[in-house]
Amino acid sequence: MKEESMESSHELSAKPSIFSTLNPYKLKAFPYRQQTPGNITSWEADILELLKDVGAAAYYQIATERQYKKLDTLNRVGLLRKYQLINGDQINIIASHPYEDTTSILKALAFTQLIINLRQNNQIKIYPGDAFVHSFIDLNDKIFPVIITRHGENYSLLPLLTKEFKRLIILAEDYHPEFNNIIVPTRIGIDSELLNGLIFRMPDGTYDTTFAVGL
Repeated sequence: MKEESMESSHELSAKPSIFSTLNPYKLKAFPYRQQTPGNITSWEADILELLKDVGAAAYYQIATERQYKKLDTLNRVGLLRKYQLINGDQINIIASHPYEDTTSILKALAFTQLIINLRQNNQIKIYPGDAFVHSFIDLNDKIFPVIITRHGENYSLLPLLTKEFKRLIILAEDYHPEFNNIIVPTRIGIDSELLNGLIFRMPDGTYDTTFAVGL
């Protein structure tokens, strides 16, 4: 969904979010040799299960600093893959499957943040998406397609591409007025706001702090 220029039609944050493709990250992959799991702890089992659902997570999203070495061990023994996003600082990433580019891994990190927030107070299930929908979330027996957009994509196509859905969650770097043209019940999660909790916007840009799960 690429567009040549969207500069005049959306709000750009003063500083790109940590999940933004505007950051000039370089992606470094660490050696990986897949192995069959042996005896693992309950914490390791939970990490493996989460990453099976979300794909990838930054160390800081899912572990304390004391647990970082445990994530390194899961990579070293061949249960998970390790990456780094490098842009001056280094962000350690742990993943359940290979990533070839920064955009796909940044989308996965944004999705992981959503899931971490949702799981604080909800029982959810996650199902694989397709070429357009990143994933499907089963929340309170309602299916929510999750679409993840990044800088420079053609947001004007979203109303057409989503008109058959019953409900929708969009994750974006910033709010875009084009979201208000979507006709299905939609909640928008902005990267920087989701880092502070389960905060959603309505398509018109106003906040929905209650997140009506029945939408």
